[in-house]
Amino acid sequence: MEVLVSPSRKRFSQLTFAEREIIRRMLSQRRRVREIANLLGKHRSTIFRELKRNKNAVDQYYEDHARSFLRKRRLNARTKFRIIENDLTLEAYVEKLLKYGLSPDQIAGYMCRSRHERAISYRTVYRWVHRNWQSRKALLRFRGKPRAPYGSRKNAWDPNKRHISERPTFVQKRERIGDWEADLVHGTQDDSRHCLLTLNDRATGFCVIRKLVALDSYSVAYKIIAALSGLPVKTITCDNGFEFGRHKFLERKLKCKVYFTDPNSPQQRGSNENLNGLVRQFFPKGRSMRHVTQLHATEAASRLNGRPRKRFDYESPRRLFAAMASKSPYFVR
Repeated sequence: MEVLVSPSRKRFSQLTFAEREIIRRMLSQRRRVREIANLLGKHRSTIFRELKRNKNAVDQYYEDHARSFLRKRRLNARTKFRIIENDLTLEAYVEKLLKYGLSPDQIAGYMCRSRHERAISYRTVYRWVHRNWQSRKALLRFRGKPRAPYGSRKNAWDPNKRHISERPTFVQKRERIGDWEADLVHGTQDDSRHCLLTLNDRATGFCVIRKLVALDSYSVAYKIIAALSGLPVKTITCDNGFEFGRHKFLERKLKCKVYFTDPNSPQQRGSNENLNGLVRQFFPKGRSMRHVTQLHATEAASRLNGRPRKRFDYESPRRLFAAMASKSPYFVR
């Protein structure tokens, strides 16, 4: 009998059906476990574990039984979800405790301590809330966002996007106008669709602020086009939010190139993050943007553009942008 697997044991692998058949044959020949392990290129503990887990009721080993036991264990190993909706009494009880102000962890601990007939995990309570998020999120003290299912987040880079590493190096030097950075400034989570679009020129710090009442990518794209219409636009750098998903549409309309930063890397748009901090002086965190109008946004942008900046030798962004724009052949008057 030839060795099927090299005994180098470089990486772990499950026993195959053919290997289990070899184990059964060698056991019938009364061969030792060490001999079987050396033949298959496995550790002897692997063979001992296989025999312990997959022998039948009369202490005999067969590859067919081993495969059926394996399938059964894999089915039982799947996550078992306790569905609260199947028990209306339990559902009403959990909802009552949530309205009383208890967190899911406190509910699970209280039910376990009081020896409730159906003890549940705090994860079960969270899953019950997330299953109907819009109507049940008010029950949580800290609402946050619904958890994304495991494996739903795609970390692969979209090949249709231009990474910031592809951006010309002279953009980093801030020697020309027309290189813009973009982001959104949100209000409260209840009114998340009411927010502000902030755009700033990297060279001069000149900013444009627009009020948004919708967060879909088309609305954001049209707002950017309207905000930068008549201004020199060469590049736009933004984050990976879905609201900037119509970047190809922006490139066609503005005849520019759109670049995207790395995920969770606001420092790659440092000028815009600084602008957002200045905008918060006018629209503090924790307040809704519902009652903010375009007039308020324009007034805030005007005041920021008129402020003298130390990095420009106390020149204002408005004057500096106008001076550089008058020398630019791309400026449309």
